[in-house]
Amino acid sequence: MPLRETEAIVLRTYRMGEADKIISLFSRQFGRIRAAATGAQRPKSRFGGLLEPLSYIRLWLFERENRELFRVNSAELLESFFGMQRDYHVQLAAQYMSEAAERLLPEREVNERAFRLYLAVLRGLKTTSEIDRPLAYFDYWLLRLGGFLPPLGQCIVCGKHLAGEVIYYGQNAVGFTCGVCRRLENRSRVPSESLALLEQISKSPLERWLTSESQTPLAGDVRRPLEAWVEFSAEKKLLTLEMLSAHGQPTELR
Repeated sequence: MPLRETEAIVLRTYRMGEADKIISLFSRQFGRIRAAATGAQRPKSRFGGLLEPLSYIRLWLFERENRELFRVNSAELLESFFGMQRDYHVQLAAQYMSEAAERLLPEREVNERAFRLYLAVLRGLKTTSEIDRPLAYFDYWLLRLGGFLPPLGQCIVCGKHLAGEVIYYGQNAVGFTCGVCRRLENRSRVPSESLALLEQISKSPLERWLTSESQTPLAGDVRRPLEAWVEFSAEKKLLTLEMLSAHGQPTELR
């Protein structure tokens, strides 16, 4: 039963009996995993608040042969994002990221780029007063790294190039359509400038984007189709996405 070390972000926690917890983690070295933390719910637990959601931690795990769960031996805090929960919309945004990651990232599949993406977007939410650009960035790259993102510059039905065209998206497929093909299903319009913004997302690190430019309403327009495609790819309704929609998905939060 070897002891393994990894960095990880706590996605969710679940009660296991009276004193223990199951921790859903996105780890750098092992991918998305689950681990049991003995005694983590006790008032004087040795883990304290280290295993709470939105904690970036280093932890040491026992991996038992033929067992689904790792077992947490010890942990130390690298960075806390718990303070973001003071802002309800930012908290919802972070919870949405956790739910999307659990649905789209395969269990025990190492994905270094997705791990760095997740950490970068959490830091973006922590340091900025908006959620539109961080979440648009997260959605785009989560779809792309997961292999779900189609070529965005052409209609997914007829193949027509969409540069300068009015474009549309729907809930039942991943990709844009032209004005003619939109009639095949109920689809929503997206500003044509969205393609240029998506191109920017594909080339610019999030930190540079957030610091070099001011907020843009177009980021919210881009979020809507990306989140619809995340949900479609997850093959299940995302509760946190419904909650974000119910609260208006504002761009200015403070």
